[in-house]
Amino acid sequence: MNESMRAALDPVILALLDQEPDHGYSLMLRIRSTTGLDVSDGSLYPALRRLEDAGRIEGVWTISETGRKRKVFHLTADGKGSLHRARADWPAFARSLSRLLKPKRVREVPNS
Repeated sequence: MNESMRAALDPVILALLDQEPDHGYSLMLRIRSTTGLDVSDGSLYPALRRLEDAGRIEGVWTISETGRKRKVFHLTADGKGSLHRARADWPAFARSLSRLLKPKRVREVPNS
């Protein structure tokens, strides 16, 4: 995942956890399948830690069907508020980025 896509990762995580709680690896697969973003564990796990430290998600250690420990994350009330704000702000944010990042047209100067 490149640097510019990292700005979108937090709202994507919040939106997916709003649908259902999930653990890291499964969440990474859901992000890839729903967005096409090639998110790696090196991007996902720091984002999960950051969101958990901020109180937007909460992780609970569980035991999987195979007996392995895994941390299942769910959205907190603060996370739901953050997601609501992100959804409200996203259209204007996306338009602004599109205007800013749109390639400039190069005006050709006629030969004299």
